This record gives sequence, structure tokens and C-alpha cells, in this order.
Amino acid sequence: MIGNLNETTLHEQIKLAYAEGAGLTEQAVGGFFIDVVTDDELIEVQTRGLGKLRRKIVELSPQHPIRIVHPVARETVINKLSADGELISSRRSPKRGRVEDAFREIVSIADLLPDPAVTIDVLIVDVVETRIDDGTGSWRRRGVRIAGRALARIVEMRRFSTDADYLSLLPTRLRDARFTNADVIAAAGLPYRTIQPITSTLRKMDLLRVVGRDGRNTVYETNARHNLDTRGRSRYR
Repeated sequence: MIGNLNETTLHEQIKLAYAEGAGLTEQAVGGFFIDVVTDDELIEVQTRGLGKLRRKIVELSPQHPIRIVHPVARETVINKLSADGELISSRRSPKRGRVEDAFREIVSIADLLPDPAVTIDVLIVDVVETRIDDGTGSWRRRGVRIAGRALARIVEMRRFSTDADYLSLLPTRLRDARFTNADVIAAAGLPYRTIQPITSTLRKMDLLRVVGRDGRNTVYETNARHNLDTRGRSRYR
């Protein structure tokens, strides 16, 4: 069997949330351990490293619908404890995640998408990270180690399945136009490190095509722009 049963608290909490009701956890399917199995689908919770799911997707999706759940931390509260468990400090991390950040991971499986059998749920969550000052952590954190992350609450869920779901990441005015990454950055108000994985994902999915160059910038247009019905859904899905 292929699987990893070493789970973080965050992973476990999300897994149990998706299993609530009729889901069975840690079931063997086709030679793999699956986080949650329901009558309708297989559910995999992956907090990082979506590329590790490639083999499961390739081998299982022809027979089973697969839902991939990927959390992104909107807000992180960092609690630092002493070696004997006393609270030293508590602070909010300045880093704030958003749905678009998930595509730094999704890009690693973009060539397998879109697939009618594969759905991705991006969960925007608030988390509590526990760090312990016991001298065993990274030198970058001066010996403070990260003990784990726990779910505080689920803020929002964004589901990606159809062409239109993925193309909705583009600003509306660019979906029927030619554009560069710089145009998306300006319209969305997001940095290059966030936008580049999105356009790369859409290109690997064959939802964008390259139509030229503008200086050093690649010019794109959407492949699906003439294939969407009035409700924004692909006619061919």
C-alpha cells in the first residue's frame, strides 16, 4: 500500500470535517490510502505538495471522482511556548493568504486538469500555529521549532471544476481580450508571484494560448472564450 499516515492537526481536522456524515477515513482504494471515502467520491486533503497526488489522480480518476481539498491560511495566530509548555507570546502573522495563492500548488498538477472527475476545493482558513522554544528548531528561528498547526475556523470555500471556474480567476475585462501578466497584475492588484502561477496553470490546462509578444511580455488570450454559455459554463463539459 502507498500512503502517509503521519498527519498534522490541521490535516486531521479538515479530513474529519469532510468525513462528517457518511464518510469513512483512511480507506484503501486501488493500492492507495484515501483520506475520506464516500459513496460518491474519494477525498484527499493536501496542505502542501499537491504534486504528490499525481499518481493517485492518474490511476484512480478513471474509476472514481476525486475531490482535492487544499487549505490556504487567511490569518495565522502564532503561539510560542517554552519547553515546559508555558505561553511566552502570542501574535498574528503579517502574512495573509487568499484563494489565488493556492495556484502556487495547483500549477504542479495543471497538466492533469481540467478533468470532469477531479474537483479542487480551496479552503480559506484561520489557523493557530504552535511553536516551542526548546532549542531544537531551525537556526533561522533561533532554535524555535514549529510543533503544528490547528484549524481555528473555515472562512470560505472556493470550488474549481469547470473551465469557467478556473477562468473566473482572470479579471472580468480581460476574459475576452488579449493580455499579459502585467495587465492581470494591474487589473487584479496582486503581485507577480501570485499571478504567474495562475496564468501558467491556465496555459497548461489549455485554457490560455500564447498569441504573441509585447516586448519581453508574453501575450495571451483565452481558448475557451467562445465556448461559454450565458451562465459562464463551458458548453463542452
